[in-house]
Amino acid sequence: MVMAQKKYLIIGSNGRIGKALLKDLTKNDKLEIVTVDKSNLKKLSSKHTHYKIDISKENNLKKLFLKLHKSKDKINQVINLSYPKNKNYGKDFLHLNEKDLKDNLFLLLGTNIMIAKYSINFFLKNKIKGNILFTSSILGVRAPKFNHYDGLKMISPIEYSASKSAIIMVTEYLAKKYRKKNIRINCISPGGIKDKQNILFQKRYRDDCGVKGLLDPKDIITTINFLMDDRSKNINGQNIIIDDGWSL
Repeated sequence: MVMAQKKYLIIGSNGRIGKALLKDLTKNDKLEIVTVDKSNLKKLSSKHTHYKIDISKENNLKKLFLKLHKSKDKINQVINLSYPKNKNYGKDFLHLNEKDLKDNLFLLLGTNIMIAKYSINFFLKNKIKGNILFTSSILGVRAPKFNHYDGLKMISPIEYSASKSAIIMVTEYLAKKYRKKNIRINCISPGGIKDKQNILFQKRYRDDCGVKGLLDPKDIITTINFLMDDRSKNINGQNIIIDDGWSL
């Protein structure tokens, strides 16, 4: 069975990977793209509907999917590229406190579960052959290489690794639970994305990779497009690592 025309819900569309994905998708003017982001995102086309919501609030997700349910064109692809965190995110492990830990574990992990809840319910109610893609990280697959951060004002927060690791299991759990319902759920684990990091960090990082090191957002897009396409129809519950060999 060939998948119907793809209608996307892209969450986190204003991030580095999100912007690259939007640019790539809009090369095809037949696509209708729905994006969700709190920040000010300029419309790339009159065909794109932009919602600005706080995804950490369940009622906002409920209202969003109610609007999508009433829409004539029903989405069948949900991609979560968001990276929500509170203002105190990024503290050293020994300086963590209970409130920030609870906040960030929910923001980084809990929002994925809630998005999945409303997406799957939407697909089931509308009898849609649906597809969901989560974003984990190489730091959800392997522990940080702490020597990369030595002497630099950079850390790899433990709540990030804990959440990204859990997202991989959430992917497997939900894919197995709904595999008979015409719903596929997969996950990608990108390596570090180049973004004006310290030069020494970039060198250390590249030394543990193949030939490139830190990736460009466009390096991730091909895999996303493949996983949202019928060519990958037999791939379900998987985590695809894209990291130039960092995790080897």
